[in-house]
Amino acid sequence: MSRLIIAASVFTIWCLLFAIIWFQDLALQSMMLAILIVLTLFILGRAQLIAQVKLLWPFIAMLILIYALFILLGIDPAGDGALSYWLAYGLPRVLLLMNALLAFRLCFALVSVDSLLHSRISIHKLKYIILAKILYDAAVHSHQQLKQWQNYVPSMRLQQRGMRARFKAGLSTVLALVLYILAEAEIKGERIDNLLANCHTESPAKPGAVNNSNL
Repeated sequence: MSRLIIAASVFTIWCLLFAIIWFQDLALQSMMLAILIVLTLFILGRAQLIAQVKLLWPFIAMLILIYALFILLGIDPAGDGALSYWLAYGLPRVLLLMNALLAFRLCFALVSVDSLLHSRISIHKLKYIILAKILYDAAVHSHQQLKQWQNYVPSMRLQQRGMRARFKAGLSTVLALVLYILAEAEIKGERIDNLLANCHTESPAKPGAVNNSNL
């Protein structure tokens, strides 16, 4: 429990500094990204770093494409030029997205889900951790399956494997993954609530009574 409090406190301070105070400082954001990549490589290993990059890449590519489209369309809310505006607007957000995921993964690297499950946290709070673990495992194990099932669609096979087709395929995979996770969250959340309602009882301690669980 103490590790969870420390990890949450460190990540909160990090968010305060880099998501609010130094949000527009591209030099600091870029430096932080390099530091986080090196720390992830040495602490979590190369496989975890590659996994984080694969997880982030579809969202980063989508943001870059949207900002590039705004630049090509000449959308300029500030009147200082579309290129300069969207570079100043988009780069901090793309860097923050990458930094936040890596920082979160590093801060909670020492906090295992199993230790939280065996802690003294109330079951009504612990159910959110259980649900998050279920959804994370579902997302990790189903991503490759969704890509494989997508390749079975005849229209996807007939498309030319250019940059545009790859982006559409990646975007549809991310959309399918999001819809799948939302459905799993609703189903698994209802099951957990039903189990707690029917199989778990908490008897209130009487005044002056001895708690047998501590004996």
